[in-house]
Amino acid sequence: MPNFVYLARDQSGAMKSGHLEAVDEDEVVGILQHRGLYVTQLSRSNGAAHNTLTQQPVQRRLLGRVTVDDKVLFCQQLATLIEAGLPLLKSLEIVSSQVESRPLLLAVEQIRQDVEAGRALHQAMAQHPKLFTSFWVNLVESGEASGNLAASLDQLAGYLESARTLQRKAMTALTYPAFLMIACVVVMLVFAIKIIPIFSTIFKSLGSNLPLMTRVIVGISDVIRHYFVLVLAGFVLAWHLLRRYLQTESGRWLLDRLVLKIPVFQKLFQQFQLAQFSRGLSTLLNSGVPILFSLEIMSHSASNKVYGQAIADVREYVREGQPMAEPMSRIPLFPPMMVQMIQVGEEIGQLGKMLDKVASYYEERVSTFIERLTVLFEPIAIAVMAVLVGTIVISMYLPIFGLATGVRVH
Repeated sequence: MPNFVYLARDQSGAMKSGHLEAVDEDEVVGILQHRGLYVTQLSRSNGAAHNTLTQQPVQRRLLGRVTVDDKVLFCQQLATLIEAGLPLLKSLEIVSSQVESRPLLLAVEQIRQDVEAGRALHQAMAQHPKLFTSFWVNLVESGEASGNLAASLDQLAGYLESARTLQRKAMTALTYPAFLMIACVVVMLVFAIKIIPIFSTIFKSLGSNLPLMTRVIVGISDVIRHYFVLVLAGFVLAWHLLRRYLQTESGRWLLDRLVLKIPVFQKLFQQFQLAQFSRGLSTLLNSGVPILFSLEIMSHSASNKVYGQAIADVREYVREGQPMAEPMSRIPLFPPMMVQMIQVGEEIGQLGKMLDKVASYYEERVSTFIERLTVLFEPIAIAVMAVLVGTIVISMYLPIFGLATGVRVH
């Protein structure tokens, strides 16, 4: 039976690709619809010149960065076409016709030309370090050396999807508190600009001495109203300078140390780093990349410099001939459970598979932590807003209570 290459979307809209053996295209469509997939593109995998994958135009994004979704789809499509038996050059040609991001399209076109000129795929990818990191290049090189490039690309796509999911979960944990903080600031500004001045005018007409709390709140309101532009400019300037500093080497180190010490979020950031390290290292090892190269790649690709330095320290001990678990046991950043599982993996010669289990464990811990944090943070944020608003309201009514008390005494 002929082999068909397909692109389809699931019920959530995510793009899926693969290949199927079937009598004809109608049978392929029926099978995929039964799986809950909507077929968008379908073709035989014989590399015919009129392949439908290259016939349908793609609306490209002219501006903007290359997203993780773009990279995942590129990996999945290239792996599918190579696994289906198409030559690498033809596969790159077909994939380039489906790339939506123009920067990625230009890179893929250049890679295809380099491959056509005789370069290996990993060498061509290495010419575009902003898009294809050393992680990509080493995985592709391993796949080319073993003759199993499609499997390496599948593993790379799986790693990128896991990393994307983990990053989205971590961002969700930070976005909700940030949104509530912004809402709180907006509420305070409304009070300072609109409501407090009304009470301030009443207090001035009465000519009474105001309590300390009321004077402080009214003073803050006057500063915001009369010098709002200057206050806003000051905040913008401070934010700009802070961002510039955090982009420096010393700033990155300071930020990465601080995030590992923030109350409540400390455990989330630690587990995120452990999951990222375990998943990346397992992917590299399972693809046949030597452990020293794998540790070097992970030390450079770690999103936190503190963990990157710790991984580099572990690599130095491994280079001297020690098992990986031994130096990790002396670094507090790596918990005992993780060290023990790595030790077992080294002893039985299944380090890659054991790291897969470690990664799944910490990814699950991150998900659980975010779910709990989302549930707990809402009442805490509401309580904080209630305290702030209550403080403003009480400070505004204290002089009125004082006047009422004075009237009763007289």
